[in-house]
Amino acid sequence: MSSPGSPPLLASRLRRIALVILMGVAATAVQATQPIPAFADVKAAARPSVAVLLARDGTPLAERRVDPHVRRLEWVALNSFSPALKDALLAAEDKRFFEHSGVDWRAFVGSLWHNLWYDRKRGASTLSMQLAGLLDPELALGRGGMPRRSLGQKWDQALAAQALEARWTKEQILEAYLNLAPFRGDLQGVHAAARALFGKSPTELGRAESLILAVLLRGPNARPEHVAQRACVLAERINAPAACAPAQRLAASLDRQHTGPRWELAPHAGRLLLATQHPGERLRSTLDAELQQGLTAALKRLGVPEAAAVLVDNASGEVLAYVGAPEPALPDQAQILRGAGNLLQPFAYGVAIERRQITAATPLEESLGNHAPTSPDDRLWVSARSALAEGLAEPAQLVARLAGDALVERLRLADIEPPRSGLPDLNLIQLAGLYRALANGGQWLAPHLTVLPERPQRRLLRAEAGFIVGDILALRDAEGTLQPFALRQHVPDGRETLLVAFSERYSLALWAAGSRALPAQAAASGLDYLRGLHRNQPAQRPLAPPGVVSTLVVFEPAIESARREWFIRGTETERVLVAPRNPPRIVYPIGGGIVDATGLADDRSFRVYFEAARAPAGSWWRLDGERMAAGSGNGSGNAGNGSNGAGARLAWRPVAGRHLLELVSADGAVLDSVSFAVRGPGEEASKPADQQPHQ
Repeated sequence: MSSPGSPPLLASRLRRIALVILMGVAATAVQATQPIPAFADVKAAARPSVAVLLARDGTPLAERRVDPHVRRLEWVALNSFSPALKDALLAAEDKRFFEHSGVDWRAFVGSLWHNLWYDRKRGASTLSMQLAGLLDPELALGRGGMPRRSLGQKWDQALAAQALEARWTKEQILEAYLNLAPFRGDLQGVHAAARALFGKSPTELGRAESLILAVLLRGPNARPEHVAQRACVLAERINAPAACAPAQRLAASLDRQHTGPRWELAPHAGRLLLATQHPGERLRSTLDAELQQGLTAALKRLGVPEAAAVLVDNASGEVLAYVGAPEPALPDQAQILRGAGNLLQPFAYGVAIERRQITAATPLEESLGNHAPTSPDDRLWVSARSALAEGLAEPAQLVARLAGDALVERLRLADIEPPRSGLPDLNLIQLAGLYRALANGGQWLAPHLTVLPERPQRRLLRAEAGFIVGDILALRDAEGTLQPFALRQHVPDGRETLLVAFSERYSLALWAAGSRALPAQAAASGLDYLRGLHRNQPAQRPLAPPGVVSTLVVFEPAIESARREWFIRGTETERVLVAPRNPPRIVYPIGGGIVDATGLADDRSFRVYFEAARAPAGSWWRLDGERMAAGSGNGSGNAGNGSNGAGARLAWRPVAGRHLLELVSADGAVLDSVSFAVRGPGEEASKPADQQPHQ
């Protein structure tokens, strides 16, 4: 076997070097003809691995990674890279970059000579050759499973580099290399590497960061201590030894990367909107950066982690601010469906007013037991305005029955499908959209977070009814002066609050959960935020539409003070006559209710009882048009006892189906009536004798 220095082996290696030199000379004499993509095409194909949510003015609000294979950010122009980075890169990788035409033959031959004699190999790839390998996978390192490029592959790479130099400028080559070079892990390009490793932009890179990035090009995943050592060697080479120590400190934290998003002003909207976007997409939203920042600050001032809010523009239906939680890491609470409670009452009143079933001055009954420690059977009268403004439950139930299926149809117009029984659960966007209709002449448009073509609105309420309801909800100050803001709040358990507030320009829906004091704090915070939006242009009270008239109303008796009231034209009145405070009424069964009579199947003695309150002497029951019993006044068959009107009971064996029950006075006048249904096995009506009270 020949030794490394033997004449035959030396002659063989010298011949190989001479062949390479001749090939290099030929390559420089003949223009390379390798297919090279245009610089613009390469730049366009290098799409970021993230999608970005933009505000309406283009301000970045949120970022989401959508390509799991590579971390790459936006393409950066050459003049935006720091000079320190360019200096370190050229010193480490290609110090004669601006002198050669793609291949540094002096370094190339020196590398071959070194590799002929030593086991530790040394490369001589120029930046142009490395870029050629990045652009063409066939020229990349390790083709065919080999750990290093073959001589033929190296030659092809050299030809490609010369072709690249013939078509691109030096500046374009350097810019593309800085944007496409691989760094640690899945990082590609200086932009992504600078952000992940140092939390900086390419413009902000100093000497120490530049040294680290330059030496990572030869060993992207080298151990931190090896990176630090190489950075210090490079620092000596560029005559910057003072950068060695800070570079060592940076190298020690290489694996603690900054992987979070660059922008988190609207993180929850970003998660909602960017999940289906493609890499590199920049989605413009309807959000306003300033309003988004202000609403986030308002929620943080509440001091609770469970809070969310949405702000909608009344004119366009655009969502101007969307805060799913005070902090980005918390789950999005704005999308969660919640029981709306009394927040849907205004729409039932609006439907009843529109259909002329009631006016804002119509007297409605409310139990005194809901207001003071007295008998629940004691009643008071309030106007529809007072009942709605105070959120009184019993009048709301009556109005909801009056609105009936019409309310369900209006909610469906707003893309809300009510359940078979009860009220629908709503999220904050749905709530803001509903109340926006009250501030927008009754016209509904689905709130939207992205720019959409103009769409027709749907009418939930006539403008006249919407205006009257909005006027009822409007706030008054201590002197009773009407303010240009409306507020509606639902507090289900004292520690949770759901509220909607609106002006003529904005509608705000807010939810929060926490302490007992939170509902009042949330209402104050929401109104302060709305007032702040009008600091440059004061909020205006809406003008009454043409079909609305104002009339002075007097109540007789004076259940409320005389006042000017709004009416739909044709329903106005000057005197409201109120029925007696405590009229006779049927206590059971409840109007519209269902009597469960399944016990009939097993119990022949099963009965239910008709009950009346304050029934006068001689009054009696009539069921489905037939008199139930004619008693002797002892309470067994008649409704009253003739003395104090105490509610006597009448036993009845139920019959499945729907029934109309009437309480009738001695002179035949109907005092009260209810319609109800019985659920249970069908059975013929009992004989009159069986209608006597069961003992």
